[in-house]
Amino acid sequence: MSLLLRRISHLVTCDDADRELVDVDVLVEGRRIVAVGSDLPCPPDTEVIDGEGLLVLPGLVNAHNHLYQIGLRALPELERTTILPWLRGVTTRCLDMWRNGAMEPETVGALARAGMVESVLTGVTTVADQHYFFPGGWTLPFIEETIEAATEVGLRLHAGRGSITLGRDRGGSAPDVVVQTIDEVLKHSQALIESYHDPEPLAMVRIDLAPCGVHADRLELYTETAILAALNPGVGLHTHLYEVVDTRFCAERYGTTPWRILLRHGWHSERVWLAHVVDPPAEEIPEFAAAGVGVAHLIGPDLKMGWGLSPVREMLDAGVKMGFGTTGSASNDGSNVLGDLRVAALAHRMSSADPRRWLSARELLRMATRGSARCLGRTDLGVVAPGFGADLAGWDMTTVDRVGVHDPVAGLVLTGISDRAHLVVVNGRVVVRDGRCVTVDERAVAREARRLLRQSIGDR
Repeated sequence: MSLLLRRISHLVTCDDADRELVDVDVLVEGRRIVAVGSDLPCPPDTEVIDGEGLLVLPGLVNAHNHLYQIGLRALPELERTTILPWLRGVTTRCLDMWRNGAMEPETVGALARAGMVESVLTGVTTVADQHYFFPGGWTLPFIEETIEAATEVGLRLHAGRGSITLGRDRGGSAPDVVVQTIDEVLKHSQALIESYHDPEPLAMVRIDLAPCGVHADRLELYTETAILAALNPGVGLHTHLYEVVDTRFCAERYGTTPWRILLRHGWHSERVWLAHVVDPPAEEIPEFAAAGVGVAHLIGPDLKMGWGLSPVREMLDAGVKMGFGTTGSASNDGSNVLGDLRVAALAHRMSSADPRRWLSARELLRMATRGSARCLGRTDLGVVAPGFGADLAGWDMTTVDRVGVHDPVAGLVLTGISDRAHLVVVNGRVVVRDGRCVTVDERAVAREARRLLRQSIGDR
């Protein structure tokens, strides 16, 4: 299958030169981009898509999400809470759902499917999911159902095998019912790698090893997951770090910082990317860059939890790989990367009195495309250039809400009634056309997710 996007009004390539091209074509053959240029020849049997009026980017990459939390949006009792009451509240809700039979693998798959449709409709082509909720200590097929949902929607998925292994009996805060043994986690991780992980370029599914955090997992697990990842090409390592609660926990329990713990346990390589990183010591930031680890900036939950602003400018200046994500809907209420980019563009103006240090729209879009892809170890994605994966997202800049926009790139981030993409292509396949998902029925997906939630949270 070939696609030709003809006469794109504005193309942001996110390549090494950060080129922006106007009135340009992009030719896709199979799963790859094969040409970018003006008046490209159209091969036989090629679908031609009119790009006039569109701003086109590499598909957005959500470098951190918890898709099962789609069923936990806008919980009234957690609207204004800090991290510890929030953690207790979310855990209670999830356990209630599990006991009521509404946290079964089928439900998790339906919620993930809804979150993925929301994602592609807002221009996301790859999601890194971290699933760490396994009630009862059993290894139920929550991740397997999520992978099946991604296949149906047509989204690239990095499925992170998360965990909680530090229960109250060992000084943690998690109830025993959600705690797993290290052996259980490693066995399931190995099984997922053997069954689903594709280390090849343009892979649609990869497995990553993703302990919840140094405040929620036994430190031996970090050592073991680093060893397991090193034995399997393309398997990444991912965890929460410096989300305030772990900073205090590590100081009191271990007498050191979260990053120093990762260093001791083999988590200091290019395989590693970290979520949040709100309150790192300034002297450690150059160490992140030297180790080659990535950081996913999560402005939505960072603000909702009252943590303030991550030192993104300082990390960029130090050469840290910076990506972007949303985290789960329990602490963000959505999976809309573009919407969160708008929040970040405004919120980070509070971090400096010097406007030159504010995060620009172009920097943020680069973080959410090429930057996130690099965090995930994907050198095949995040760029519009020959040889890269054919993941593209285009927004209609001719709508009434963008009248008067002089800079379409800044206009995409800072304006708009809706963040719905007009066109989304994943792996050379059109997934969103004219603002509608064409791989699955959006309304049917929403109905099924609501049906499975009704018995536990009264969703209508």
